Amino acid sequence: MFDCFDHCNNVGSGISEIPIEIQRDYTSSIHEEGKKQIGRSRSTMLELDEIKKHFDVPITKAAKEMKVGLTVLKKRCRELNIMRWPHRKIKSLKSLINSVKELGLTNEIGMLEEHKRMVEKIPQMELTEETKKLRQACFKANYKRRRAMAPLA
Repeated sequence: MFDCFDHCNNVGSGISEIPIEIQRDYTSSIHEEGKKQIGRSRSTMLELDEIKKHFDVPITKAAKEMKVGLTVLKKRCRELNIMRWPHRKIKSLKSLINSVKELGLTNEIGMLEEHKRMVEKIPQMELTEETKKLRQACFKANYKRRRAMAPLA
């Protein structure tokens, strides 16, 4: 037992010194592990167009749908200069569009939908000051409406 251990751990020993039966078992197990891979192969690079299709879902769900690991997706996004996953920003804009429709502000709907399309194309784009103020105004109006409907305690 110790002889084999010492023999395999010698600094100058090469693979040719390992018995052929062990070499065969080792190489066949490596090839079998490679065949078990189910998802996307590492050589296939994720393209920006493919990643953009999944911006409207959380990043963990997007990784599953694209059959890649979360870390692989995040690394590829960073390579493409996408530092933050835009799902929450897009979700916020959708919610804001619905709130604006309920309040009847028709002029702002077109601007918000255009802004949402721009965020889907350029995910690192920041929200404009006008959009932020509109979001705050809608939140305040909804808060006041909920507060007025709540029964007095």
